[in-house]
Amino acid sequence: MTAPSPARIRTVLGTAVLLTTLAELFYLTVWGVWLFPQGSLTGKVVWTLTCGLAMGAVIGAGTLVWVEPRHRGLAALWRAAVIVAAVDSYCALLCSRIDARFGFFGGAENSGLFIAAGVLPALAGGALYGWLLYRRNPTPTFSDGPG
Repeated sequence: MTAPSPARIRTVLGTAVLLTTLAELFYLTVWGVWLFPQGSLTGKVVWTLTCGLAMGAVIGAGTLVWVEPRHRGLAALWRAAVIVAAVDSYCALLCSRIDARFGFFGGAENSGLFIAAGVLPALAGGALYGWLLYRRNPTPTFSDGPG
């Protein structure tokens, strides 16, 4: 068991933050602007960016602690996917409760749909995250250069 290199740490955290932030920006566009345009756009953007960064940081840290030092290949892929699914599903439930108070994204009016729209993509997103990090010949990203 060896410690991941700084480049690998940046790759794992960067991939997690990128994917969660892109997903949150999609939710902002669909739920916060198109379906439920009422409310503060500034508040919605702050919520979106905070959640994207926070979820990505938790997912990346969880991956670095529970997957990177112990698993490789398919075992690592599916364990990383489970981390994403667990974190994102919890966040969907938590955000539905918070949104019931703020009314930014329709969580109060459509709580079941709101939660499903967070949990179902978390399952697919987890598989994508695991695949990006642990497929057979991953393309290095966020590195300092060759090697």
